[in-house]
Parts: sequence; C-alpha cells; structure tokens
Amino acid sequence: MKSHPLRHAAIAAVVASASAASAMSAQAATPTGKIVFTRSQMTADNAPRNRSLWLLDVPSGQVRALTTATDRVFDATATWSPDGTQLVFGRNATSAQQGTRLSLQVMPTGGAQRPHALLHGLGQFAQPAWGPGNRIAFVSSNSTGQCVSIVDSTGRNRRDLFCAASAEFQQPKWSSDGSRLFVAASVPEGRLGESWHARAYRINVATGSATLLSDLVMDYPLALTFSPDGTRGVYSDIAASDMTIVDFRNGATTVVARLGHSPLWSPDGKRIAFTGEVYEVTTGNVRYYEPMYVMNPSGTGIRRITDSRIANHAYTAAQWSKDGIHLLVNRRTYAAADEGLERPLFAMRLINADTRALKALPSGFAEAGGWYEGR
Repeated sequence: MKSHPLRHAAIAAVVASASAASAMSAQAATPTGKIVFTRSQMTADNAPRNRSLWLLDVPSGQVRALTTATDRVFDATATWSPDGTQLVFGRNATSAQQGTRLSLQVMPTGGAQRPHALLHGLGQFAQPAWGPGNRIAFVSSNSTGQCVSIVDSTGRNRRDLFCAASAEFQQPKWSSDGSRLFVAASVPEGRLGESWHARAYRINVATGSATLLSDLVMDYPLALTFSPDGTRGVYSDIAASDMTIVDFRNGATTVVARLGHSPLWSPDGKRIAFTGEVYEVTTGNVRYYEPMYVMNPSGTGIRRITDSRIANHAYTAAQWSKDGIHLLVNRRTYAAADEGLERPLFAMRLINADTRALKALPSGFAEAGGWYEGR
C-alpha cells in the first residue's frame, strides 16, 4: 500500500525538528565551571587509607590537588560558597591522642592556601552545606544526640536549630531563598531497633521551629532525597530496591515500577535521575551492571541514558547542571585482576540526559554540591 506524500513530509519535518532541537540543546548546554572531587587510597589489605580533595577545571580539563593525602585523614562532602571562591568540607581524622574527630574545614580555591577548621571546641561536626548569605548548615553531635545547626562562613554566630536525642540526620538541604532547611532523620524504634522511623522535617532558619513533613515506618534506614522546593522526596536504599516517592503536601506515596537507588532531582523538579540494575542471562553466564536512568517525578517515563553493558559497571548521579540537561555522574569499575571486587575504581562522566552524549572526565568521585558552574 502506498503512503500519502503529505505523511512522508510530516514525518520528515518532525525528525528534522527533533534533530535541530537536540543539536541546539546540546550546543546551549556545553558544560562549564569547576568540580571538586575526591581521590582515595587503600592499604595492601584493602582497608581505606586516606581520601583527599581535588579540583577539575571543566573547560580545560586541568586537575590539581586541594588537600594533601594523609594517612587516616578522609576529606569529603565539599560544597561551594555562592561566589565560587571557597569550599566547606567535612574531615574525618583519626589519631592515637584524640581518637576519631569529625570537623568542618573551609578553604579558598584560588591559590595555594591551606584549609582551616571552621569550628572549635567539643562535639563532632559533619555533613556541611553552604547556603545563601554565606551561612553553612551542618549536623553537630555531642553526648546528648544530634542537631541541625548553622554557622556563618567565619565560624561565628553558631546556632543549633533543631535537636533530637536518638535521630541520625542526613545532610541538610537549603531552600533557594535561604529561609528554610530540609532534613531527613532515621529514628530507631524498639530496644533493639527492630524498625525505623523515616522522618522528614522543614526547619525555619530564623526561628528554629521544625515541621514534621512525614513519618514512615521502615524495616531499616533509607536515604531521602528532597525535591528542589522541598515538597516531595524519594526514599531509597544503598543498593537497588524499591524506591518510594512521597508527596509531603498530602502524604501520598508512590512505589516506582523499577528497582533502583541513588535518586537525584533535577533543579526544576521535572526529572529524577537514578541508578537501576540489569541482569543479562546467557548460556553459562550472568552479567550484572547498573545503568543510569531518568524518570518523571511521578515515577513514570523511565528512560535509560547509559549504554555500557560491562559486568559490574555502575553509574551514580552526583549533580545536575543548573539547566537540568547534563548530569555529573560517577562510574565504578573493577580491575580485571580484582576478582573479589574489593578495590573499586571511580571515574567521573558528564552525560547529556536529552541526547545521552557522554563526556569522560578524570578519575575520582564527585558528590552533590561539588560542581560550581558560576552564578
């Protein structure tokens, strides 16, 4: 049967339009800025030895060390100041005299300056997040429990906003205007912690008042990723399992129709990137790997955006670009000689979520807040 010539013309027009749109999108969204990331070293018996911070200039590809690799010192969770001139990060250091010490460190990135401790005194300080107005939110711990706290970039005007004796807080997330913080907490229930309360809070930064957004009972602690406006969230495990989308406005929950982990909302809240899993079974062989996917906030429209089918390859999302087009991701592999999968190798990638185009970046591991694109 012959096709109508107008139909051919319409199809050609749609294809041409889509191709042009993809080309314009890719051209308009050329990644830029700088990325702070970590590199780790292991001992001969596969124990963690140290972790240091490095800086990548995205356009030039140049890399330089920010902190010195020192045994029993682990630097991570770095986030940028709003003007991109400084970093705050967490440092986990162990010594015979002080035991394990969790501190917050601040350092300029423009020269050879060394980091300095942001806070002094008793307590443990971790999970920093630099927010608007040069204020830094973090999780503080002492003998009575944990608090969500803030301090200014000079280390003054520290305030504990919200404390809970038995809670384990995740890294706080700032609202875009700096008036609120969103934070997840895991609270054990029962003497042996037979179950856990997964709680989400919205904290008024000015008053310290906390609003409980949701309280779900789970069999074990799960991570919560907030949407940019704090109205929704996704609960997930550290490995591929059920992911649950929660709408804090009405309490509705949706289980995503695909196993996954490490979800990450785009800046406009219209897409969620996550890591899935694939088992490919052939005669006498099973191949397992973890590709990167994106989906709608409803859990529908799931689409794979990485092509690798190499056994034990895994992609996890670290950060979206500001325009919601590119994803900074980590790719985990293992050396061929590492048959026990004990020494993971990490390298970074930039993926265009629209076109699936992939750009290789240096070895290392990126975290949320580590990519600064400029104002």
